[in-house]
Amino acid sequence: MLINFTLAPLENIVPWGQPGSYRLHWFGLTYGEYWIQAGDASLFEYSDHAQIAGAGRYCDYQVVRLYEDLTDMLPDIMEPVPGPLAHFVFGEQAKILRDACDAWCAGSDDGPDADHRFELTVTASTWSKKRHLGSAYLAPSADIAIWSDHDRVHIEWDNRDRRFAGEPAWSATLGNHQMPRDQFVEEMRSFHDRLMEQMAARVDQAASGHLPPEIQVDVPGLIREHEQRTRSFDAALKLVPRTDWQLVEKAIGEVLTVGNGS
Repeated sequence: MLINFTLAPLENIVPWGQPGSYRLHWFGLTYGEYWIQAGDASLFEYSDHAQIAGAGRYCDYQVVRLYEDLTDMLPDIMEPVPGPLAHFVFGEQAKILRDACDAWCAGSDDGPDADHRFELTVTASTWSKKRHLGSAYLAPSADIAIWSDHDRVHIEWDNRDRRFAGEPAWSATLGNHQMPRDQFVEEMRSFHDRLMEQMAARVDQAASGHLPPEIQVDVPGLIREHEQRTRSFDAALKLVPRTDWQLVEKAIGEVLTVGNGS
């Protein structure tokens, strides 16, 4: 199974707010731990050192945050990256492009071509950023990219510089994993179905008074939000980006040419 999670027991979820105004909603009720099993590598699994230093085994956060980020990325993940641009998604060439974009824009805010420079760097870099899985809410974060070509979805990671108590934070430091495109979609659908099924039971528990009475819950709002979220995966599948890859390639070429001093 690619995407794995465990919801914390209901009684172990810490409510938000202050004494007298504790509350929980759908997002908060998804608290638990999660990880991505990319072949032999477990992404979001802490290293042995980090676990000895006090971390759990897996990332603990609201599971729906991972779900939201992956669902938001899904249309861009499934839009194939042309072969000539694939090496700009992740790795050394991607870093060179990022550095060139930064160098291009440095000190040009007030110049006559500032707007052009800004637009060019946005075109050259935004498509790649959309294929990086956000995790800035974690300390430390993880560096993970997910993208596809016409045949396969690629998951790549490089966490060599992510530290916990001075040592590598994550068990998966550097690597990649691939799978057929349709398999990735099915793995995402499985994640959606499992999360929604478990949250349906959790919503029923909250509606039945299983939470302590001092925790406020908007039960009708909870039910409405759950119904809305059950439709989010199919909605994401219907979105089809239309990236102008020729424009992207041209922008990258110009940024790199100037960045190289040519």
